[in-house]
Amino acid sequence: MAITKLLPAVKALSHTDKLLLLQVLMQALLEAESGAAQVHADDSAHRSVEVPAAVELPTTTEDKEDEIALEKRYAFLKKPLEERRRILAEQAETMQFHYEQNTEWKELMAGDIVDY
Repeated sequence: MAITKLLPAVKALSHTDKLLLLQVLMQALLEAESGAAQVHADDSAHRSVEVPAAVELPTTTEDKEDEIALEKRYAFLKKPLEERRRILAEQAETMQFHYEQNTEWKELMAGDIVDY
């Protein structure tokens, strides 16, 4: 798809959705860069993302939770790639333990599907 067709759709997004789109694009670039770094052994695979220091965040009171979440995401993206991978691995282990110990979710998945 041509970028000229995407721009109107991007402009119509809310401020928060634009920031989320930016995060998705940055992650895709990191993954592509990581793959390229594996091909070229002399390239540095431990680059960190450069996130602008003065990013405009939502300021209304109803967006306070979104603002905190975005600040945490920016702080996370500023960390080196290996640190981000370590944090995500720890979170995955925590969730695995949670789902192994808490079996209520299995009960929700049991039974017939009823179409009303």
